[in-house]
Amino acid sequence: MPYVRIAQMISRPGREAEVEEILKKLSQYYVQQRGYVAGYHLTPHTDSGMTRHGRVGVWESEIAAQTAAQTEHSLSLRAQLLRLIDEDTHLELSFLATPDPAS
Repeated sequence: MPYVRIAQMISRPGREAEVEEILKKLSQYYVQQRGYVAGYHLTPHTDSGMTRHGRVGVWESEIAAQTAAQTEHSLSLRAQLLRLIDEDTHLELSFLATPDPAS
């Protein structure tokens, strides 16, 4: 059963481009990792003057996602990201995915 991770955050004012760059680097890294199925870089949507950023990753299993997330490179990029976003807006969700019946 696929494992899906969704991350959403709001950048600190003036840090939008840096947040986007790190999210792209994470995507480029994850696509090379074992067990990665697909991913999406979510385009920022400006709402009330705040820029929302996000990404979705689909993995073969939770173990594959956890293994990739715990590498030194991933942890380094995520640490950089945390300094650029409003901590209270950072949301990470994980799900086991069941295909829609119509698929």
